[in-house]
Amino acid sequence: MTQTRDLIAGEQAVLAVPRRRRYRLCQILTIIGVVFLCSFGSLSLANGASFLGTILLTSALIGLINLYLLKRSRNVDRAAKTLTCILFVLSMSLLVTGGKDNTGILWIYPIVAINLFINRFWPAVILFIIFSVISTLLLFTPLSNLLLTTYTFTEAVRFILTILALNVICLAALYAEEKASETVLQLYNEDVRQRAYFDSLTGLPNRWSFIMNLGRMISRAEVDKQRIGLLYIDLDNFKQINDQYGHETGDRVLLKFSERLTDSIRPSDQLFKVPKESLARLAGDEFVVLLPNIQDPLDASSVATRILKMFEGGFGVDNIEHMVYASIGIAVYPDDAKSPADLLRQADAAMYSAKQEGRNCFRFFTQEIAERLSQRQHIETGLRLALREKEFVLVYMPIFDCKNNKIVAIEVLLRCPSHDLVGIGPDQFIPVAEATGMIKDIDLWVIENAFSALIVLQNEQQFTGKFCINISGLELKNEQFPTHVKNLLERYKISPQCIEFEVTETAFVAGDLTCLKVLNALDKLGVSIALDDFGTGYTAFNQLIHYPADCLKIDRSFVNDLFSEREARNKMVMIIQSLANLYQLRVIAEGVETEAQLNYLKEHGCDWVQGYFLSPPLNWDDLIKRLNEEPL
Repeated sequence: MTQTRDLIAGEQAVLAVPRRRRYRLCQILTIIGVVFLCSFGSLSLANGASFLGTILLTSALIGLINLYLLKRSRNVDRAAKTLTCILFVLSMSLLVTGGKDNTGILWIYPIVAINLFINRFWPAVILFIIFSVISTLLLFTPLSNLLLTTYTFTEAVRFILTILALNVICLAALYAEEKASETVLQLYNEDVRQRAYFDSLTGLPNRWSFIMNLGRMISRAEVDKQRIGLLYIDLDNFKQINDQYGHETGDRVLLKFSERLTDSIRPSDQLFKVPKESLARLAGDEFVVLLPNIQDPLDASSVATRILKMFEGGFGVDNIEHMVYASIGIAVYPDDAKSPADLLRQADAAMYSAKQEGRNCFRFFTQEIAERLSQRQHIETGLRLALREKEFVLVYMPIFDCKNNKIVAIEVLLRCPSHDLVGIGPDQFIPVAEATGMIKDIDLWVIENAFSALIVLQNEQQFTGKFCINISGLELKNEQFPTHVKNLLERYKISPQCIEFEVTETAFVAGDLTCLKVLNALDKLGVSIALDDFGTGYTAFNQLIHYPADCLKIDRSFVNDLFSEREARNKMVMIIQSLANLYQLRVIAEGVETEAQLNYLKEHGCDWVQGYFLSPPLNWDDLIKRLNEEPL
């Protein structure tokens, strides 16, 4: 519907160009005409030509009225018709009276030309025929007795031939102009249609066009009792191409992939033909393929396998092998869904399942995925309600200094006790919040309420430690986030040194300029940055020097494996500790659950620790109680 409205609006904008030209033409010609009519009308009356003078002055008056109405209503068609009548009467009057010494006939030529140009082609043709017929009758038939002057046969013939030639030239120019306008409109409509229905980079149908095509294909399949396979493709690691090589290279990769995708689903041995509209680029690095009239769902898997083979050994573009792959989700009509929206949504869910299970693979939509999708929708609804009803709460995990077992910091954790999200923890609802964009509102809610709690602890409990606040990795893409933090720090009058933001290591991408810009802006504010779950991501050790990090948090899984038989796992804590010492970073070990783990961490130089052995997350009242029990 929106696309249709845009198309209509565009057509109206193009049509408005000749309309504005006619408006200006009518306006200017009327003003010039009124000036001339008044001048020659007055001269005619002064010379005793009362009939001609009266006609000229009357025409001038009508022209003024027409100009006023045009200004008020902007009705160009009505103004043009009125002006046409005035000019027609004026030209006939000049022909009948002859003007002074029969020179009036010379003014007829420009008047007739103007009269044609203020009209469209076919009205101008009709006007030309009427004027030519009446002029011929007045000059060459007994109707010449109606003339107030006389013309020689030569003058009459010359006049008619000149008028015919002038009118033919004017009509030819008018016809060419209208054809040009029609061509412009046609080209515009084709361009708008191309932009409205097709992706500008790849030339493939876009999301809106694809959904319409899918609806039509499902309607046909329902009548013919056929199956349709839908492949939802998302490119893995594509973001790294944009970050490392720039968006121009990223566009080249997308274009090359769309070309190879077209070839891969149309091999010579294919049993079913795929129409052009069955391919589409939905957005960014997301593509879809429709497979009509498949005999078995496994037919879709053979196409998916061919697509995945495109990425074996890397995806080469411009002599560069990019480590980009594909995750593909497959849904089948009518087995998995019967409506276009449901089929697309379930193929999307299957694609996310492929990503979670290792990427560079394909997955069919299954009942298990359907249950996960239903759970995700349930969580999304619950989160929206919790945000609206302010049902989130904070709990507080004390962090202890290894030297004296005193509380030196408190990690702020989010909980949602809403009855709609019973049994659903942050590990489940945070990913949904990030996927839906609600995480930004949630992050700001957490920060503001944490600041408010910190003020109370500082004023009433003389707490001097840090508040450690988890933020989503998406905030590293939000250039406005440091500004929001600065405003909240100023509003609550909190020293930035009291705040530490924890960001999971997996949120960091090497060479991501926006990420570095946000981190540097936070560092400039004076807040500290901790890399949470360190060791589980892909941060190269030499990249740490580029991040303004102040602290590494050892993931609980490595603490749990301190005494594991797997040598690679039980040495990770020592490796991270050595790395932190190299870069002069504070180390926090999380997930400490035994005394043996605590003693090991103390012996190997860990700075701070947290975990259930020392304290579980506490509600507000229990936190106050625990702080009151702290030794002096």
